[in-house]
Formats: sequence, C-alpha cells, structure tokens
Amino acid sequence: MNYFKNTLSVTSLVASSLLTGCMTQQIANTKHVDDAALKQLSSTKQTPEQICSAATTAVKQGHEASLNFYTPLHLEQAADNVEDGLEQIKSKETLNEGIKKCFKASKLIENGLAMKPKIESALKDSIDQLEMLKKVDSGKKFTDDIQDSADDVVDIAKKIEAGKMNEAMQDQAELIQDMLEIEIEIVTEKNLTAVEAMLERADDADADDLAPKTFEKAENELESAHKFIQSNYRKNKEVENISSLAMRAARHAYFVAKEVETFKELKPDAAEEKVLYIESLLERINKKLSQEPIVGNSLYDQSTLISKQIDTALEL
Repeated sequence: MNYFKNTLSVTSLVASSLLTGCMTQQIANTKHVDDAALKQLSSTKQTPEQICSAATTAVKQGHEASLNFYTPLHLEQAADNVEDGLEQIKSKETLNEGIKKCFKASKLIENGLAMKPKIESALKDSIDQLEMLKKVDSGKKFTDDIQDSADDVVDIAKKIEAGKMNEAMQDQAELIQDMLEIEIEIVTEKNLTAVEAMLERADDADADDLAPKTFEKAENELESAHKFIQSNYRKNKEVENISSLAMRAARHAYFVAKEVETFKELKPDAAEEKVLYIESLLERINKKLSQEPIVGNSLYDQSTLISKQIDTALEL
C-alpha cells in the first residue's frame, strides 16, 4: 500500500537505515530458513557475487512491497544478512558463511512476502483506521501523531512475525482506541478551534460581565458541540451544523458585548436587554426576507444585510 511506503517515514531502502534500533523481536521458527540456506549452499552452481546480488535485489523488492510495514523483521534481518554476506564473500575464510547469509536473506524476503497477506488481514482494522486519520487530517496538523500510530502498527506486525498473535491482537484493540481518540481530536480541532478563538475574543471584550446571558449561551453551545463530536465525529454534516451554531453564538456574545459597551450609562443587565430587543426587531424584519438568521453580526452589519435583502427584493 503506497501510503505506508511513501507517506510515512518508514524504513529506507538503504541497509544502514534498516539497522537503526536493535530488534527486540525475533522471527518465530527460523530454523527452516537456516536449513534451506545450507541446502542451497551445498548444491548451488552460482557464483558468490550472483547469489548476493540476487539477495540485494530481493531486499529492494521487499521494500517495494512494503515489507518494512507488514513484515519488518523479515526485511530487517534480510538486510542484515545481505550486508554481512557481501563483506564475508570477500575473504576465502568466510566465503561459505557469506554465501549462506545471502541465501538466507533471499529466503527471508520470500517468507516475508508469503506472510504479508496474513498480517495485512490480521491488522486490517488498524490499517483502515490509519487511512481514516490521514483522510480526516486534511490540514496535515496531526502528521506526527499519525506517524506514531503507524509505528505502533509496525510493532504489532513484529509480534505477529514473532508468533505472538494473541498479544498482537490485544495491542491492536488498544491502539485502535487510541487512534479513535486522535480522530476525535482532529475533528474537534478542525471544527471548533475558530469557535474557541471567537469566544475568547468575547471574553476579552468582557462579554461575561457586559452580556452574561448571551455569553453563557455561547459557552453552552460550545460545550454541546464538544459533546456531540465526542459521539458523532463521523457525521460530517451534523458536526458542521452544530459547529456553525456554536460559532454564531460566540460571535453573538462578542458583538452584543461590544454594543452593550455603548450603553455604559445603563446598568449591564438593562443594556444587554436593550441590545437584544433591538436585535429582535431587526430579526422580525429579516424573517420576512430570508430564512437565514443574521444574529452573530454587529447591529450595523445586521441592518446592512437587511438593507441588501430589501434592495434585492425591490429589483425583482
């Protein structure tokens, strides 16, 4: 799958990068790989250079097949054996050992390719969730979190390679929950960050003192939006609608506070009621002209919107 090979910073084709970090897992049942390499060593008619060249090609093919994601231990160990084999065939004393390691590398890649469908099937849920995170994170603001999750999937794949299927499935269940939390965080950030910033502007404008009712309503709308996203983060249209309501409420709190400030000679409660009353009069006119509410704008802008709607109606 190209996403894991190209987008996430997985293992490089260069053998040295395959060696970064010591392997904590070992492939299960590797004796048959060693036996196969010994058998090939005793019957081969190829030159050492041909054998190790074929092994090098196999490692490249393994990378192209994304074994660095699906069967990383096979690819890492194959790369190790190729590197050692290429060095050892340079000396007569270690020639046979070098040939054996190159044969082993090719066999590891062969086995890794054969095992890939099994791991791909076992990790389908976590792989699907990784794809979902990539899709949702259109702004590329959570790339590091997604990369960490991909690295965790690779660790789980290693456990399957090591024969620890039950443990791997338990780890996958926990990881999926973690990735769902990331998805919720992404959806929340995408839809409510601007709302929170607007409400902060209202707070800075002393809306909690100048327009407490309107400000409290805005806070409640924001809280409702947060709660809704927690349970309905994939209902895109509904999330968009409730976020828009929260934004309108936050803008309303801000502009009501700014208007109340112009009535400082009045007590805040009376001033707020005065602004809300003026808004209600404007909204009565607006409803005759449009289905879209105009609250969430300054009183001047609300009157401008109504004026434009009247001009449009008169032109018909």
